[in-house]
Amino acid sequence: MFNRIRKEGNFVFGPGIRSKVDFDYASMSDAMNEAYCSQLLIKLEAWQKQHGRFDVIVGLETEGIRIGHHLSRVLNLPFHIMPHRKVELAHCPIPKYPVDTHWLLVDDIVVTGTQFLQSVDALEIEEKPETITYACMIKRNPKSLDYSAVTGDPEKEQLWVRNERFDFVDRRLVYLFAEPE
Repeated sequence: MFNRIRKEGNFVFGPGIRSKVDFDYASMSDAMNEAYCSQLLIKLEAWQKQHGRFDVIVGLETEGIRIGHHLSRVLNLPFHIMPHRKVELAHCPIPKYPVDTHWLLVDDIVVTGTQFLQSVDALEIEEKPETITYACMIKRNPKSLDYSAVTGDPEKEQLWVRNERFDFVDRRLVYLFAEPE
């Protein structure tokens, strides 16, 4: 799965994390995105039967927007955009929702869940199992990435160190494909 967008080479992500593999979700056509969304939707519908219905969908910039927007149309739910930088949230404000709102936060590729956690903080959502679900197309295996370039750099290292909040993401994450170990 996702072989068409899997690229091999020498890639550098974020603050210097290296990988021999990248997934270029942005290169996927809209028709392919919709097809993969239909497959992810099957998993999300099963998830909702156990954990409650979603009330609102937030697509994380950039490709999470495309995925989330499609899912919101299919599920007939409100949709909002979460920019990478909190300061940009003023350009696409997200209204306040009741405390018991069940949020579905969507991104294309997840490694540690940092973007999800930053979104939860920006939205000021309480991290309770019944109020947050995360979804992505591809769950990267952190063991397949080289973190040596960020080790020892306090400005970068803390961005990629897993903490207890990542365990919450792991337990609430619905994904279509997981990169093998």
